Amino acid sequence: MAIIEPDSSLESMNPPRRIGLPDFYLLLLRLVFALPLFYYQIRQQTVWAWKFLWEQKDWPLLNAMSEMGLPQPSVTAVGLTFILLASPFGILIGFFTRVNAALTLLALIFFFLSDLPFSDWLNGQTYVLYLGITAVLIIGGSGSFSFDGLFAMIRRRKKALRVKAAL
Repeated sequence: MAIIEPDSSLESMNPPRRIGLPDFYLLLLRLVFALPLFYYQIRQQTVWAWKFLWEQKDWPLLNAMSEMGLPQPSVTAVGLTFILLASPFGILIGFFTRVNAALTLLALIFFFLSDLPFSDWLNGQTYVLYLGITAVLIIGGSGSFSFDGLFAMIRRRKKALRVKAAL
């Protein structure tokens, strides 16, 4: 007979998820990241990309990419602008946060290392701030106040119902 018997109940193996202060911090971090990134950096590039695609207007980012000698500069410029438009929105609502943060991190690293003129407001300190926030979001996820948290809660409930039905 063992002196200490481990608790083999299902509740000890999967404790219920509680909403705590880190969830509020992750929500605040997502808001502080996505809204300024869209307003100050991405908005102008999106307008220029739209005018380039539909009105065939000149686009400074595309011209800079062409001068760098990148292959397919129009596809690269439009693709990076789309990633930097869609990924922060996904981060804002908490949908595939880690994937969107990783895509945003890669796009920002590309602009940081290539020294392309993406935005007038984007300087070295802002790059470092955005890179740090995306790294934290990759590690920490989105928290409970997000679509990812909602999907995780639904998955936990379904698993609990299956376990109860099996007993």
